[in-house]
Order: sequence, then structure tokens, then C-alpha cells
Amino acid sequence: MGRLRRTVSNVALSAVSVVIFFSILEIATRLLWHYEVKGPHVGLVLEEANRQVVSEEVEYRINGLGLRMNREVAPETREDLRRVLALGDSFVWGDGLVYEALVTVKLEEILSTEVGTVEVINAGVNGYNTTDELEQLIHLAPVCCPDLVIVFFFTNDLLSRRRDSGGGIATKPDRRLRIKEFLRTRSKFCAYLYYLYKDKLVASIGVPKFVLPADYFNLDDSKPGWVAFKKAALQIREECLQSDMALIFVMIPTLTHLDESYPYAELRRETKDFLDESRIRVIDLFDTYAPYNPSDLWISPENTHWNGLGTSLAAKEIVDYVKQHGLLPPAL
Repeated sequence: MGRLRRTVSNVALSAVSVVIFFSILEIATRLLWHYEVKGPHVGLVLEEANRQVVSEEVEYRINGLGLRMNREVAPETREDLRRVLALGDSFVWGDGLVYEALVTVKLEEILSTEVGTVEVINAGVNGYNTTDELEQLIHLAPVCCPDLVIVFFFTNDLLSRRRDSGGGIATKPDRRLRIKEFLRTRSKFCAYLYYLYKDKLVASIGVPKFVLPADYFNLDDSKPGWVAFKKAALQIREECLQSDMALIFVMIPTLTHLDESYPYAELRRETKDFLDESRIRVIDLFDTYAPYNPSDLWISPENTHWNGLGTSLAAKEIVDYVKQHGLLPPAL
């Protein structure tokens, strides 16, 4: 009985010591680290036309076509005007970005200065993948009559998606994500460790493969997301060929450390190889972003979409490519 009491006493003492230790770390972090930890970022999806919404201090305006633009798109074209249709997901839509920082706005400004009068149409929608972007192209091309189509590809475009009974995207709650958010939002010490890992330590430690979706690895025709992407990309190519529209795919890397530890190296290689073999022009932004720390390109630690620096770098790379390959010839 005495031995049991000693064991219980030792366990209790150890538990109290652990609590005291982490309490000291928590207090020290709150005193020394002055970052204001925010709640989880929630992407905004606006499906209705002609709306104006403020979310997380950012204003979003949606025009009559349901596009995030501060103007309407005229159905008629002019001889002195070239049009670019930008297709993509939340990166193109501009999740967390003010209007002036959108990649489409910057593209339009630079192209209009260096090529001639150019209108860039932002057809990005939160949550879209390449199959959705094909549908956008079919819907908008007859209305917009673009000379150039730019499809922005992001890592999660290869994720397979299930539809629920109402036709929406079915999502499965992620237990690990819920636990991470619980700790991050309630403990500043845990938040500090999490951000430190994302921005600094991932380069040396790497991202454990088991925490990433299996869709990203061993890409072959057994992966529905990979098959759907390839099919949609080829259909986009055919739509552009039939309508005499130039086409570029722009690959946006996941904004983590872009070096030998990059967890999506296979996905990047296989996607580029497929686009090259399919005779689809491709711009890979990996090397463009590689010199930067991940946080240099994030909106915030909670929202790791690209920020104004990220869109500026992308816009410059795209403009240089368009000019080099003569994809927007001078207007008549």
C-alpha cells in the first residue's frame, strides 16, 4: 500500500511539474511574443452577381457576371483592345487581398503599359479546380472573347472531390486540423511553435508525408484527381485552339520552403511533364519564389495565400513570358 501511495505521489508530482513548466512557457511567450493570434481564416465564396461584401477587413465586389472586378465586362470588343481571361481558384480570386493587389489588376496595369491596351478579366473562384475552370472557360469565352487564356494551377487542383446530395463539394471534418486549431487559438506558446515550424523549421525537418493527402503522391490513373486534371487540361487546350485563343498554364507552388525539402516535388515534376508533353505552355513560379521565406509571401500566418509581393512577382514573370513569346500581338 505504501508503494502504491509513493507511485501515485510521484505521478502527481510529475504532472504538476509538467503543468508548471508549460505554464511558465505560456507566460513567457505572452510577454515576449507580441503577435496577435487570429482565429482560423475562412475563405469567402460569393456565387451571386452584383454583390459587395466586407470580410476580414477586405472589400469584395462582384460584378454582373459574378466576377471579382470593379467594373462590368462589355460584350463588344474593340480593335484597340486585347483581352486576357484569368482562370483559377482563391489565388486568382484574391482571398484576403485588397483589389489593387490582385494578380489580374497588376497584370492589366503592366501589360497596358508595355503591350498596349489590355483588359484582364478575373474569373477566379474560391475552391475551383481545373475541371471547374474548363466550365468557366466554356461559359465566359463567348462573352469575353479573350485573346489569351491564363489558367492558374495550384497543388490542391489534384485533390479528388466528392459531391454531396445537393451537388456541392462534400468535405470530411479533419480531426487533426480541429486539434491544431484548438491548441493554436488557445495557447500562444502552441501558436508560436506552429508558426515557427511553418516558416522556419519545415526547411530542415520537412513535412511528414503521412499528414498530406495521398492524392499528391504516386500519380497515375488510379488517382481520380490526377485523371480529372489531365482530362480538363486537354479540353481547355482544345477549346483555345478552336477559338484561336493563346493559352498558358501558370503553376503556383504551395508557399512553403521551395528547396530540396519541397514536399510536392513529384506533383510539380509530373504536372510540368504532362503539360509539356501536351504542348501546353507552362510558367512554373517555383524558382521565382524560391529565394523568399514562406512568410514573405503570405497574407498572414493564418492565411497563407499569396500577398501583394507574391502577386507582383507572378505578374512580372507572366508579362515577361507573354512579351517573349508574342502572345498578345499589337492591336490593329
